[in-house]
Amino acid sequence: MIIIINGSVGVGKTSVADQLHYKFEKSVHLDGDAIGDVHPFIIYDDARISYLYRTLAHLIDFHQQNGYRCFVINYVFESAESLQELLDLLKPLDPDIHSYWLTCSEEEQTRRIRGRGRDEIKWELERFIELHKIQVAAAQRGFIGKQIDTSGMSVPEVADEIWEDVFSLNGLFEILS
Repeated sequence: MIIIINGSVGVGKTSVADQLHYKFEKSVHLDGDAIGDVHPFIIYDDARISYLYRTLAHLIDFHQQNGYRCFVINYVFESAESLQELLDLLKPLDPDIHSYWLTCSEEEQTRRIRGRGRDEIKWELERFIELHKIQVAAAQRGFIGKQIDTSGMSVPEVADEIWEDVFSLNGLFEILS
């Protein structure tokens, strides 16, 4: 099983993915930003993005060969085509893939970003607004994940909602919880 968490800067992708990862008895959390942290880093570089997706598929294949079956990936997908590119690489490895798109109110996302205390706060505050607009437009044109509005929700609450959705869809919730 693969769970993909999509969303803008500061919406909680990494925290939710990490929380989900620990709900499984045995799993791997793959943070796309960390794995794709190459230098030089160019945001809109198709070769870099394709390289990241191939790396994620390679890592999942490697972990599967070593007994892991459950994976949680977090990353920003700006288009349905971008998400589909990764899905096409992952489906041969495991067709049981669930994609989610996290959103929240602008006020809450601003608060979350400010709470991080990072050096690049101005850039992150500008980038989340830009990414949110891009993702809203992308969602109108195609699938970028099942939307979950995380406004007013804690990380464990969001993870629980995704967990229940995944396992109610699979009919396995009672077995694995």
